Amino acid sequence: MSPGRPRSRPRPAARTIPTLVLKRLSFLKRLVLDLPRQVKLTYCLLFDERVPAVSKAAVLGAMAVIVTPFVNLPEWVPVIGEMDLLALTLLATKAFISTAPREAVEEQERRVKEQTSRFDVDVARGQRLAVALAHRFGREQKPQMEFVGVAQDRLTAVGSERSEVA
Repeated sequence: MSPGRPRSRPRPAARTIPTLVLKRLSFLKRLVLDLPRQVKLTYCLLFDERVPAVSKAAVLGAMAVIVTPFVNLPEWVPVIGEMDLLALTLLATKAFISTAPREAVEEQERRVKEQTSRFDVDVARGQRLAVALAHRFGREQKPQMEFVGVAQDRLTAVGSERSEVA
């Protein structure tokens, strides 16, 4: 071997398709299980005064970029495009949570587990509002008008007028 050339690494064993599929499935499982918890925790930390405003602005900016339709991710590829967005969301939330003060994260995690977090309170308020709106608009429904046969009756009346004129 010459002194100027880097050593070549031995080639790893060829990855089999089942191994790749299992890795992809474990990644999907982690996304499905971690993402909702991370998003709840991020939501709660956004309203926590102990978290620096710079961190909050950074995660909100990252989320804005992720949901913007101008991001050039391969969304036209089924499942992969959505997985990229989900993975980026998970990455942004984990980065935000890692920069938040440890005591704030621990407290918010405890509240999320106990279902007493800001997220749970806001979801309950939204549900109550939705039920109240449904009751309000459900009671004041106007009776539905019947249009069956209206056009046919009109055509019959027009046809009878023409026969009378002729």
